Amino acid sequence: MNPSEKLTSLLIQAIKKKIATKPNSRFLLAISGGTSPLSLFRLWTGKYRNKIDWNNIELFWVDERCVPPEDSESNFGTARKMLLENVPMPETHVHRIKGEDEPFAEAGRYGKLVCDFWKDSAGFDMVILGIGSDGHTSSIFPGQKHLLNTDRIYEESVNPYSGQKRIALTAKGILNSANLYFFISGPEKEKIMSVISDNYGNPMYPAGYIMKEASNPMIFWENTGVEPFIIHGIINKMHNVQIVSS
Repeated sequence: MNPSEKLTSLLIQAIKKKIATKPNSRFLLAISGGTSPLSLFRLWTGKYRNKIDWNNIELFWVDERCVPPEDSESNFGTARKMLLENVPMPETHVHRIKGEDEPFAEAGRYGKLVCDFWKDSAGFDMVILGIGSDGHTSSIFPGQKHLLNTDRIYEESVNPYSGQKRIALTAKGILNSANLYFFISGPEKEKIMSVISDNYGNPMYPAGYIMKEASNPMIFWENTGVEPFIIHGIINKMHNVQIVSS
């Protein structure tokens, strides 16, 4: 079973477990944008389409670019095309970040919406994150320490390379999740993963900072193309992280 299938299997099991223990509840899942989730979407709309309990998922986004949903850069737009149009998830269970609205106000609105769904729970049941080549995650870029320290659940962010405004789930929102998974793909991730492990917990690399602060983070590394001993050398410096690789 490859990493994307293993993560999918854990998702299916986690949904079943929550519904079995809390029959009237729903599973709160937050997904990232960018290219990270695309291989997961292909699995979820294909081999595992009829194995995932879509009726009991409430779907949220980790981050969003401040563009309309019809824009090619919209994380929601990509998910709608690649996932939502191909699975039987009720529309009322899909909660998008309105990238077309004023960022600060929308971050506040969405944060309140999320907190209303959390109710008595600490946070999301599962958060799936990516890791950028600079160590960013959830549109929390290097140097944006305020997004690691704020008490708000969602905040306005800015891509430092393009100047594009975004809305991001903050470290507080991420670390409240019951299951924190990073999904990455390809041998090109070796460089940033090595840097993160050598500077583990340094806020300059938000993904590594969040991993160190988390209680049970897992990395699913698909198509690594990297020798196993190198991967073990990287992960051994990250004492609290479990890894599934191929």
